[in-house]
Amino acid sequence: MRAATLLLVDDDDFVRLSLARALDRSGAFTVIPAEHGARALEILEREAVDALLTDLQMPVMDGLTLLGRLLERGKRLPVAVMTGHTLTPELRARLERYGIAATFTKPIEIAFLVDELQRRLHPATVGRIAGITLFGFLQLLEVEQKTGLVIVHGGGREGRLYFDGGALVHAETREREGVEALYEIVAWPEPRLEIFYERRTRKRTVVEPLQHALMEAARLLDERAAAGGTATGPPTAPAAPEPAPGAGGAGGAGGAGGAALPGDEQIEAALAAAMQVPGALGAALVDAGSGMTLAATGGSPMLDLDLAGGAAADLLRAKLRVLAALGLRDTVEDVMVTLGTQYHLLRFLGPGHTAFLYLVLDRERGNPGLARRRLADVARRLAS
Repeated sequence: MRAATLLLVDDDDFVRLSLARALDRSGAFTVIPAEHGARALEILEREAVDALLTDLQMPVMDGLTLLGRLLERGKRLPVAVMTGHTLTPELRARLERYGIAATFTKPIEIAFLVDELQRRLHPATVGRIAGITLFGFLQLLEVEQKTGLVIVHGGGREGRLYFDGGALVHAETREREGVEALYEIVAWPEPRLEIFYERRTRKRTVVEPLQHALMEAARLLDERAAAGGTATGPPTAPAAPEPAPGAGGAGGAGGAGGAALPGDEQIEAALAAAMQVPGALGAALVDAGSGMTLAATGGSPMLDLDLAGGAAADLLRAKLRVLAALGLRDTVEDVMVTLGTQYHLLRFLGPGHTAFLYLVLDRERGNPGLARRRLADVARRLAS
């Protein structure tokens, strides 16, 4: 089952890079990016495309004009649109006449966007499961060596279980990750299951074989029942063993060239200090060359710092290429991107370092001026 080819049209470099990276890594879509409607039409003349996701407000050719041109040319493909403006009843009616499959308002939560696009634009890869227990269904995925995402709803909560070739590799709820999240999910009463085939994640938080993890989950449930507890809450996971002295961490990852990274404790202290900035949602240390997130703290299922850090590195490299094209022989100290609900701040550690600090702020609670000063102080201490 091949991934659908999605033409993504957006004039904002950061949004386009972030969405393209996230959608590509999901495994559900192969993304072809375009910066405006005119470029999208050129691509459609030479490329086979399964679906289209387009912004509405763009220079050169906006999204509505693009949709009109598609109708004129008889191009029939599933279309989703996104906009940073409120969708008025008149605009909604106009979009319905175009047969739009889905509409999204920016800023878009990546996980929600990928789920909904796969439901609407690639429905053959999505299924809903009934008449089988969660334990039984997960074991069936292992036997069939399936790759995909299982979304579990139960008791007003949502959990996500990622499989790769039949192995459970990552589990998450809003509060937990790894096997602790699995133990919580399997305790939910009357779960509803939805599977998204070929969805992937770079996270690897589960190393135990599935059978061992499910046996432990069943044991914990039995213990709760014997103690008079209910099955609606998460079982308590067994205590994790203490890491061996000198176990690998962020500092051992190393940067792609440049000065050596500080030690683990220094990095952890720096990220903790960054999280003290008012409005901080997540902080990370990212290698600008590879886009690899070397260490991170905070974040949530709706703010994947690994994906966001990689997209931030792409943006940074694009800015540096622009400076080079303009003949400006200077250094970049920091970059700030303002979104509808968030600020994204990037701060290099200093000369000789290829890594940068990455901080995401809630726009309502954060002060970008204060955050830039604090992040600069953190970077100086980390680089010293």
